[in-house]
Amino acid sequence: MSLSEAANATKRVVAKYVMDKIIRPRTDIKIFGLGSGTTIELAMKDKEIGLGDYLKSHNIKVVPTSFQAYEAAVAAGLKDQIASVKDSPSIDLAIDGADEVDEHLNLIKGGGGCFLLEKTVALHAKQLIILADNSKKSQRLGEKWSKGIPVEIVVNSEKVVDCDFRHNAEEVKSAILKKFGGDNAKTVLRQASKKCGPVITDAGNLILDWIFPTDSSLDWKAVDEGIKAIPGVIATGVFVGIAHSVYFGQEDGSVVMRDKTGDHKLNA
Repeated sequence: MSLSEAANATKRVVAKYVMDKIIRPRTDIKIFGLGSGTTIELAMKDKEIGLGDYLKSHNIKVVPTSFQAYEAAVAAGLKDQIASVKDSPSIDLAIDGADEVDEHLNLIKGGGGCFLLEKTVALHAKQLIILADNSKKSQRLGEKWSKGIPVEIVVNSEKVVDCDFRHNAEEVKSAILKKFGGDNAKTVLRQASKKCGPVITDAGNLILDWIFPTDSSLDWKAVDEGIKAIPGVIATGVFVGIAHSVYFGQEDGSVVMRDKTGDHKLNA
């Protein structure tokens, strides 16, 4: 089994577990927050897991966190059930993925570039459950994830259509490094692979990937609040005190659930 096949297998294990043990038994889900990323996409597409079919058959409103999640909902026949946080501000349950989870349930999200909308939905949810494979489980942030903390920087779209592309990413970068440290050379705007120049988020902004210092203990709540206070920053990919629990798929077919009391091995 290749590395990618093994990763997909563990994602499938955790998605099926959460679907069968957490979502299906509940009868109170009227509004559902649909996260982004490969694990959630798998849950929507895989007929045996059946998340898309479940949401449709139970006529549950779906609040997507990205264009990817929106398209997954449409593909599952949920177009008439799609809602937004504006018309559905109280979400009963949201599920999402993560790039890394530490022992205190702090998350790094944003590898896919939609963390602003993911955080928006998460903060409107009564409960946020994270699904991930075992490679995302660590004791401290940065132990496994080496691509940094994404920082979304506002771009004025009205100016852009007039060919005014000025932004303050360098000022933001300087302020972050001065306050919290990190790698100056590697902290850069995220570059796109199939367009010229930097990645543009679903909200039309830029992403600065801050390569933070991993040799010191950071107060992640202070980091999140401190970076958001910098002019031009709209969000960070640090999620602090938001996740209710995290489920990790294991290579042996079991699932580990991490909550505030620690790690608990479950039978899939």
